[in-house]
Parts: sequence; C-alpha cells; structure tokens
Amino acid sequence: MNKDLLRDNYLIVRNFISIEQAKTLAKGFLDENKRKSFDNDTQVINSLRCGNSPKGLEVLCYESLKVTKLVETCVLPTYTFTRIYKKGNELVEHTDREACEISVTVHLDGDNPWSFWIKTPEGKPVGVDLQSGDAMIYLGCIAPHWRNTYTGNTYVQMFLHYIKSGGKYHGNYFDRKD
Repeated sequence: MNKDLLRDNYLIVRNFISIEQAKTLAKGFLDENKRKSFDNDTQVINSLRCGNSPKGLEVLCYESLKVTKLVETCVLPTYTFTRIYKKGNELVEHTDREACEISVTVHLDGDNPWSFWIKTPEGKPVGVDLQSGDAMIYLGCIAPHWRNTYTGNTYVQMFLHYIKSGGKYHGNYFDRKD
C-alpha cells in the first residue's frame, strides 16, 4: 500500500482527469438534473445526488487501474455517485461504510473554492482545495472527513469508491448500494 496514503490517510492527485473532461461531466450532470434524474440527498440536506449513472460508472471502471497504481494495491470498484452541492450545504464529519475502503473524490466544477477536510492518523485536520479534474484519494472507512458550509452557488463532485481486492471488505465489489 502507498506509504504516503497510509501516513496521511489521503493522496492528492492533480489532473486525475482532464479539466475538459471534468467540466463536460459537470455540465452533463447539471443537464441530467434538469431532467429530474437526481434525487434529494439525505446526507447533505438540500443537495442533489445521482448514484451509479452510466457516465459515473464509466469513470469508476476506466480509472480503476490508475487508482490501483496510485495506491499500490489492486482495487475493485464498488459504486459511484455524483453530488450537486448548493449554497449553504455542509457535509458533516463522518466516516464511510465498508464499500468505501478506498475513496476518490473528483472535483468536476464549481463557482467557488471549497475545502475538503480530512483527519490524519494523528487526528490533525487538513483542508485541501481541488481544481476541476483534481482528486483526493482517501481511506474513507477510517479517516473522518467533511466540508464546511458552502458559500458559492453550485459545486459538482463525483465520488468513486473501491475496495482492496484481497482486503477484509473484498466482498463489497460492485456493491451498487449508492
């Protein structure tokens, strides 16, 4: 397993996907939302989410090998979802369920910078700002993470979730419980 990921609970990957791809995905998801394919999110009140969309699944599967190389252990995909945050949204501090052993949050587009916060193994909070196409790979089941109140109008984020193929959660591949 990648020593930096284990040391910090996260890795920053600039240009995980291209800026163009990130913005195209964001526009597509915003357009999908106009067709009512997004649901109200229960974790972040007044935000919208869409789980396991065809475009999200394409990215989840296509990027599996890249994630495997970055974390230095073989991963298997579990599920993906996209969230559209709005002004005033807040993601409270939490850890994720077993299907999110290795998580990737990919910033697609937004009108205002917004830090993603995570705790290191020592409990130190670290805030990271991502640009369109940037990602943070993190240990979602063990590292508490959150976002403070959003002050912009719209922020589109995609989440890709994986498990270690030989790990204790290996039975959660293609989980589909978004």
